[in-house]
Amino acid sequence: MPSEDDLLLDAITDLAPKLLNTMEAFEQVQRNMHPSRLETLAEFIVPFERELRDSFSTIEAMEFPEDISALGKRLINGATYSLRACDGITNRSGDNFATMKAMRAQCRAQEFIYPLASVMKPVSQYFLEPDARENKQLLDDLNQDRPEQQVGILNARNERDSRGGFTLYVPEYLDTNESASLVIVLHGGTGHGADFLWSWLREARTRGFILMAPTSQQDTWSLMGEEHDLDPLLATLDFVKQQCNVDEEHILLTGMSDGATYCLLAGLNKNSPFTHLAPFSGVLHPEIQMFGRMQYARDRNIYLVHGTLDWMFPIETAYMAQSELLDAGANLTFRAVEDLSHAYCRAENPNLITWFNPKLEVPKSG
Repeated sequence: MPSEDDLLLDAITDLAPKLLNTMEAFEQVQRNMHPSRLETLAEFIVPFERELRDSFSTIEAMEFPEDISALGKRLINGATYSLRACDGITNRSGDNFATMKAMRAQCRAQEFIYPLASVMKPVSQYFLEPDARENKQLLDDLNQDRPEQQVGILNARNERDSRGGFTLYVPEYLDTNESASLVIVLHGGTGHGADFLWSWLREARTRGFILMAPTSQQDTWSLMGEEHDLDPLLATLDFVKQQCNVDEEHILLTGMSDGATYCLLAGLNKNSPFTHLAPFSGVLHPEIQMFGRMQYARDRNIYLVHGTLDWMFPIETAYMAQSELLDAGANLTFRAVEDLSHAYCRAENPNLITWFNPKLEVPKSG
């Protein structure tokens, strides 16, 4: 008869891949999110949800020995939040508020299980780009013990009940004596940097660049009325430069929705420190024209991404922005993504990274 330890090991071995599979499937839900598709997406995620729930019900009541209790809690919390994410799609079809909560629950699931990457190879592989998941050298490098270095995920006053902080990710293997590219990612309206970080962590971890995810001072970025965010954003950038060896020629500011709109608003300024701008599914803020700041688009490297099915900011707004930026002399790359709604197009990240810095390649298997 199997011992309790054997049963627990079997339960962990059963739960982990089902959790990771569900999280991978949920990325497809996020990419294809549109009000008209919610029922179809619910049907898609149901089999993954069912398998995860069955496995979760087995392990939920088990007692974990003290030496692996932290691991067990993280797995259980990760599965709990992943199931909440699924529930927001399968049981509340058509409820946009529930859909937003589902997306955030999926971010929490990733947050809970990320620390397990150092002890569970499948988790580490999940947080890498697919082409790098069998790279033994990279996996080994990520697991090296570097207590003297500030690496991994670092939070600065960025708890989810607070505003104005930031989360920083420094790849675990990064040589902090060498300069590294920096990508700054701005969340959408009512979002949070600790959540939006996960839209980019896999790429940063694979290719070796520093990732910063700030949180707006208020519910969203300063798009109306008084400016609250630019000075703190620049101060945060200066702080990161003091802590890390940032490549001054490769500082990308990108964002989604309100974050995309603010990306251009913050980036098109005199003496802007951001060398590249990449707005996803935003608009060209009227203040840029009104206050004569379009002149700062000249020779600026801009990568504009928009979905053809965007229901919040129709694709026509992107075509207008494309025309105005080109007229202003921007070095513009424009991507109209077919069949994309008002959702973050993570599939565009690899192309964007190559445009931003061709040296940031997926490492060859080793």
